[in-house]
Amino acid sequence: MTESALLIFAALGYLLASVAYGAHLFLRQPLLAAAGRYATLAAVGLHTVAIGVHCAHTHQTPFTTPAESLSASAWAIALAYLALEMFRKPRPTALGAVVLPAAFLFLFAGAFLHPAASVQTPTLPLLNSNLISLHILALLFAFGLLVLAFGCAALYLVQHGMLKQKRVHGGLFGKLPPLASLDQLAFALVAFAFPLLTVGLGAGFVKALTGGLRGLWGADPMVLTSVVTWLVYGLYLGLHAVAHWRGPRANYLLLGGLLVAVVTYFIPTSAHRFG
Repeated sequence: MTESALLIFAALGYLLASVAYGAHLFLRQPLLAAAGRYATLAAVGLHTVAIGVHCAHTHQTPFTTPAESLSASAWAIALAYLALEMFRKPRPTALGAVVLPAAFLFLFAGAFLHPAASVQTPTLPLLNSNLISLHILALLFAFGLLVLAFGCAALYLVQHGMLKQKRVHGGLFGKLPPLASLDQLAFALVAFAFPLLTVGLGAGFVKALTGGLRGLWGADPMVLTSVVTWLVYGLYLGLHAVAHWRGPRANYLLLGGLLVAVVTYFIPTSAHRFG
């Protein structure tokens, strides 16, 4: 099976999982949750094989173009959610209705919004650097965890809004996890993501300082937005842990932090061109 076919089936798996988890959120049928789980597992497996086929065929890491980065991010999001569902009790199935659509959209964007990115580029020595590999992988999995935290924040704000408007009968109210549970899970996810974010940025800075990046990398928009992302999540952790920040303000901060992180995929950059 070709890489393109594998990615198509993986995207269909993410889409099926999104539908199953979304339906489970309203209908509360265990079979729907199980269908979402198995669809996610199958999609992650297919996506992993597709990434392996790509690496074997091109002899490159799967991060050399914006399309590949978007695809790898979709994989990290789905893998992070799958790990969370496998090891956390009770299973956060409501979160699947938010993050699996995000995985599908990232994979869809990588496949269809950047067709020119499929052109093979020559491998650069920079991409074979251990520091750059650490930089990319740490940021990739940090982003996956931050998308999950975003999902928790979105569910929190939906439930909080319904409670504030006294819409406590029917609909989604009562079918979402308690507000305190969503807040605690979001904090835990950011607490794991922030060290990865720090390690990833640190590895990139070390490589840049030793001559690994071209031009004025310190003024590169992608570098600047990455630093802003780090500051936002550092502020969130500090306010949550020290100032006991809770409630809508903290969750709006999580939404804003991810929006800044997503911007890094689409802004012009000179320091991060590998081809």
